[in-house]
Amino acid sequence: MTAVQRQDLQSCAVLSLNRPDVRNAMNDAIVSELERHLDAIEQDSTRAIIITGSGKGFCAGTDLKEMLALGYEGYQQRIGRMHSLFTRLRTFRCISIAAIHGPALGGGTELASACTFRVASTDALFGLPEIRLGVMPCYGGTQNVARLIGESRALDLMLTGRTITAEEALAMGLVNRISQPDQDALSAALELAASINGFSAVAQAAIRTATAAAFDNALKDGMLVERQQAALAFASEDAREGVSAFIEKRQPLFRDC
Repeated sequence: MTAVQRQDLQSCAVLSLNRPDVRNAMNDAIVSELERHLDAIEQDSTRAIIITGSGKGFCAGTDLKEMLALGYEGYQQRIGRMHSLFTRLRTFRCISIAAIHGPALGGGTELASACTFRVASTDALFGLPEIRLGVMPCYGGTQNVARLIGESRALDLMLTGRTITAEEALAMGLVNRISQPDQDALSAALELAASINGFSAVAQAAIRTATAAAFDNALKDGMLVERQQAALAFASEDAREGVSAFIEKRQPLFRDC
């Protein structure tokens, strides 16, 4: 059985975590498959990545049995590998959308927080319950989740270990959208991707790089990154096409260059 299945829909690579018997708990096989799929997508024409889970949930976290068997040095290596994977996802050449149904707990919430956007179904659940096990979030939860919802709300989740609904996650800013009651999370994620994919990939990359700099740098340095990225975007062929189309009152035809 393939640990992560790929399906191509509407210029999107839909990656489904495929360990439904354990609520898609992340193990070495899932990590390796995600890395392999990103390697392939790096070279193809995919415009957006959608990550979802098979079965009754998105991802119940890390595979604790596998994790506990690693030992101290193994913990360091696994955590470092997950940091690299999630940082790569966050800075990848195209956007990523987590399509979440059912539980997204621990590493599942951390995986979702590493994506560009998060779309949840009405039955989605989120949480960082590691403190209940005497440990802590270690796949970027203390960093990415805090950036999304702020220090106080992130500490609320991490220090109480409580689970929240999709509605509370939306109010916090942890998710971007909740699907309609008669719509699944994947369909809603495809709609979001479609609303973005028609725009210039050059401009998208510039916006994402400059916005990330707001969190990764001091304000002065972040403004410099914005200036550099804006200059690249305005100098592109897509910018000329976009302005010309606006003046000529027609739809632009972006060529991602």
